[in-house]
Amino acid sequence: MAPTVSIIIPCYRAEPTIRETIDGVLAQTLADWECILVSDDGVSYLDVLASQGVRDPRIVEHAERTRATGTVAPRNRGFSMVRGSYVADLDADDVWRPERLERLVPLAERHGCVQDVLECFDENSVLGFSGTPDDALGELGVQDVVAFDFPFHLVVRRDRAGSLWSPHDSWVPDVIRTMLLAADTPVAWLRAPLLRYRVSATSMSQSLDGSRKIDVAYDDVLTRLNEGDSFGLSPQDRAMARRGIERKKALNQRYMREMEGVAAPQPFIAWVLSGGHSGSPASQAG
Repeated sequence: MAPTVSIIIPCYRAEPTIRETIDGVLAQTLADWECILVSDDGVSYLDVLASQGVRDPRIVEHAERTRATGTVAPRNRGFSMVRGSYVADLDADDVWRPERLERLVPLAERHGCVQDVLECFDENSVLGFSGTPDDALGELGVQDVVAFDFPFHLVVRRDRAGSLWSPHDSWVPDVIRTMLLAADTPVAWLRAPLLRYRVSATSMSQSLDGSRKIDVAYDDVLTRLNEGDSFGLSPQDRAMARRGIERKKALNQRYMREMEGVAAPQPFIAWVLSGGHSGSPASQAG
């Protein structure tokens, strides 16, 4: 019998964190899931977990172990194995609260897809939240999506997932996917902190090198919005998307400048969480 939820975890240099991530999955109060590990560094993460005493038939691994193919290809390989009615993506260094799937799956059924609030943390403390954690249910349109300053970790009903990740948007795939979903129907936003988002300079997307690749990706997105197919957006959504992506690019460039001097993401992310960047839903989510 197919599981209710398919969880996709791309793994790249994830040995230090994968156990904590999987412990969060194993603790889910909605237990009808499959977890698909996709190695992108040649390591068998099933073997890593087994060496730490973690064995569960619901945890499987994609047979192909690639090396440094980026952020999209591993997710697409994982998606090829999906059997569940809902798809949830999870990074190999983040941690779910036990009730996350139980709370989000009914909302994904009702609305097609749902995002929750991120609790940003490092090894020392909680840095803040990506929205006001008041447990209210709202929605995100295109303008809200491109104003959001943190990654999207959706739970998506499979019939709305499509192919899930576009290889053309390889360093900002979550933004583009969520924007296109919101252009069709607003994305449900449960303002409950159900995902713990790890802040670390070793994270692929938070590293200086990753930020440089994100900067190039934003240029590619702006080219498509200005000169290309505009992702099929309406003229109104296209204009909102362009303004939002320009703002996100400027914010990312400021992050790169600060990382060159500090080499740690915490001060900048704490500044964004505190409302230092005008327009951030992290400070205006009430």
